[in-house]
Amino acid sequence: MNAKIYEYDTKVYRTKITITAIFCAFILVYSLFSIFTTNVPALWVVAAVVAGYFVWETFVSIANPSKVEVSDQGITFSAYHKSHHYDWNEVKRFKCKPLASGTKMFVRINEAGIFRGRYWVNCYYFNDGNELFQYLFHKEVEIDPEGLKARAVRGSEETKSIKRGRARRK
Repeated sequence: MNAKIYEYDTKVYRTKITITAIFCAFILVYSLFSIFTTNVPALWVVAAVVAGYFVWETFVSIANPSKVEVSDQGITFSAYHKSHHYDWNEVKRFKCKPLASGTKMFVRINEAGIFRGRYWVNCYYFNDGNELFQYLFHKEVEIDPEGLKARAVRGSEETKSIKRGRARRK
């Protein structure tokens, strides 16, 4: 497979991720100031933690990538001129948790931490998003063939073949 690049819709990314993160940065600064100057510092501590977390996830750990590149050699998540690359032969753990919408998934690679390894991939806004969703889902099954998701896929395939066999006999 040649490298395939999936990119987030630029306008949507700017609105949903970048502008929100910039707004949170302002809230973080205001909250830090308000902690020391108001009568309700606990409220501002909570606001600072929430805003700081979003700013960190967006600009430091690039947990919301604007670009995902996949190839036979590895996968790369990129945003804001930063990239995290993982060679498939070095990936020991690859977990994808699809969310209820069926278009967004939380991807964890190896020992995910606060600096890298955790990514929110909203496939709905990526070009060829369904293809990306299927690729990530099946990559987990490929990397962890004894995992719960792989067993569920095998069980589903076995059930389908049994049903097809019954239908042929009728």
